[in-house]
Amino acid sequence: MRPARVTATAFLAFIVAACSPQQPANPRPTPEATTAPVGAPKDLAPGRILYSQGGVDLWSSAPDGTGRQAVTHDGSAGAYLSAKWSPDGSLVAAERSMLNENGSTLFVLRPNGSNRRLTAVDTFLDGYAWSPDGRYLAYGEVISGATAAAGGLTLVGAVGNVHLYDTRTDVDMIVGPGTHPAFSPDGTRLGYAHLSGAIAFADLGVLASGTPDRFPTQLVVNLADLSRVSTAIAPRGMGLIGGPQFSSDGKLIAYAAIENGPLLEAEQIVYIQEALPGAPPKTYVVGKTGAVHHVADLRWAPVGQTLAYAIINAQPHHHWLYSINPQTGERLELFDSQQHFLDYSWSPDGKTILLQLDDGDTWLYFKPDHAGPVGSVKPGGWRPYWCRCSV
Repeated sequence: MRPARVTATAFLAFIVAACSPQQPANPRPTPEATTAPVGAPKDLAPGRILYSQGGVDLWSSAPDGTGRQAVTHDGSAGAYLSAKWSPDGSLVAAERSMLNENGSTLFVLRPNGSNRRLTAVDTFLDGYAWSPDGRYLAYGEVISGATAAAGGLTLVGAVGNVHLYDTRTDVDMIVGPGTHPAFSPDGTRLGYAHLSGAIAFADLGVLASGTPDRFPTQLVVNLADLSRVSTAIAPRGMGLIGGPQFSSDGKLIAYAAIENGPLLEAEQIVYIQEALPGAPPKTYVVGKTGAVHHVADLRWAPVGQTLAYAIINAQPHHHWLYSINPQTGERLELFDSQQHFLDYSWSPDGKTILLQLDDGDTWLYFKPDHAGPVGSVKPGGWRPYWCRCSV
């Protein structure tokens, strides 16, 4: 049975994650619309941006958009939708849409051209991440059923597993039933959205003894727990849960869930809690879902404890970029636009957010504590990934 594809386009993949209970925090007043300054900011962190050019091949550039060069040349045989460099820049994990196949596929691209396909034909890739040391690549593979997006919101009835691929030994291991994996910063735990409707942590310490038959796993929080703490916001209970994201120090996790009921009326809530089973979550209401693919894309800054998220709201149709400070509970609106966007990337120093504005193909630059863009570069590039590497 082929997995149903619910996303509007294959390259739109939206991550879900983040925040915890008490009364929902109120955002600052909506900032006045501002015109983005032309040109990139002068204080950008070094590194390279990896991106899909028009949904065909992978390209890279400096963070200010200069020095663009092709990374792949075979996109006509299977379009590149997104990609992430390994921490040292020696390998590339690439999501592709292959000709005559239903779904999306994960490849590991090596400098010598010996590329390795990891997912099976006609399955759907639902999230992927590199381990901090770059040895392992974790990914979610939906075998049958439906996934809302590669961000990790997997619908009821879906079947699939989280895998762990060892790039040194070429061994692929199954961690457990679920999607949207994320490594803790120290590499000792792998968090993911368990198909039972929960956040799971797998203990990776067993890898020290070789290839394990199983990974000891804890369920950290489930939909029943979230329904209890979110009763005042979502009286119908929570029906879908997304994968976790770890803060840069590993002390917090962020994830998101969607209320039961018709999607046009369902509240979407972002949760932040300590990265411990049973820890109480704090809730942040981010609005009505509007459609299955209107799922918040949540990402922690690589430094400090600032969470960013991008979201689409259907009524009225707007796209927003926000930052959340878990210490103060403040939620700041950085950008409000009728033009389409969802893809963005943090700079390695956590001081800048690079956002791809699809309408017009432009990169916009933001500061997490400042409303409105601080720079712009055109053309941009789909699904930008900012690596501190210098390849």
